[in-house]
Amino acid sequence: MKKYLFLTVLVSLALVLSACTPQAPAAQPEAAEPTAAEAPATEAPATEEAAAPESDEFVIGFSGAALLDEFQISLANGIKDEAEELGVKLIHVENDNDPVKQASDIEDLLAQDIDLLIITAASADAIVPSVEKANEMNIPVMMVDQGSNGGEFISHNGNDNYCMGYRGMEYVIEMIGDKGKVMHITGVPGTMIVNWNADAVKSMVAQHPNVTLVEQSFANWDAQQAQAKTEDVLTAHPDLAGIYIHSEVMTPGVIQALKARDLLGKVKIVSGGFDTGSQEWLKNGEIQGAIQWDSYEGGRKTLKSAYDYLKDGTVPPKWNPWVVYINLAGGEKPALDCPAPDWSPFPSE
Repeated sequence: MKKYLFLTVLVSLALVLSACTPQAPAAQPEAAEPTAAEAPATEAPATEEAAAPESDEFVIGFSGAALLDEFQISLANGIKDEAEELGVKLIHVENDNDPVKQASDIEDLLAQDIDLLIITAASADAIVPSVEKANEMNIPVMMVDQGSNGGEFISHNGNDNYCMGYRGMEYVIEMIGDKGKVMHITGVPGTMIVNWNADAVKSMVAQHPNVTLVEQSFANWDAQQAQAKTEDVLTAHPDLAGIYIHSEVMTPGVIQALKARDLLGKVKIVSGGFDTGSQEWLKNGEIQGAIQWDSYEGGRKTLKSAYDYLKDGTVPPKWNPWVVYINLAGGEKPALDCPAPDWSPFPSE
């Protein structure tokens, strides 16, 4: 009996103590200090927070030109390096300078949940439906180098190819003494930068009544085609005085055509681009001027402006040209006086 009485007292004391002690009820063990095995379930909110940056990563699609020359290679590398530095996922596809392939490529990019689309157009007209498709999907578009003749895009980034043609031919005219016959060699007809460049050359020549533009040749960025077209013009016009070449990728063909007729140095040349080949030609007197641009830095600036737009809504200028220079035989390197007067790629804005 005493034994049972003693046990009863102990149980009563235990009940009194448990009622006075602030413990979690046994039915709610999750409030207790987690063990190592229980930690993942208890720390679930922290795990979600750590994964947030992954979901915030911007994805940018880039439908770029074929990487066939130093300009496009440097441009693509600039975009790629800036994307890596900013933590942007970049999906880059080359259009092979083929409008049909580019349209298909962009369809694929738009299906990959991208946040923004950067385009170098294979054709200013053919790219319009792709830009409009992105517009319908509320995916912002930026153009770089080669632009679009329609659709909505935030900005056009690249060299001022109108001013380059305008000032490039101006230097040729000055070198030939403001009189004589000149030729213009450019790239693929129908592309925006080629149209700008060609229009600019005609505008400059029209201001000089003693200068005749005998040929505007579309050599499709190909040195062999440029050589053949130069040979044809020299046959028809052996007194040709000067040539402005849109891009240095075509210059070797022009040099070969002039060399075969012993006209190097006699026919004055201003060429676009300042790669190692152009530097050597300028040093040797084979060309008299080389327009220099920095497409790598331009690519970085383009990607950065896309990132800023996505991150905080910063809207870049609609027309966002890069600074270009001309290297002359005497060692001078003035910046081209751009933009050219009375011209804008977006005159209505």
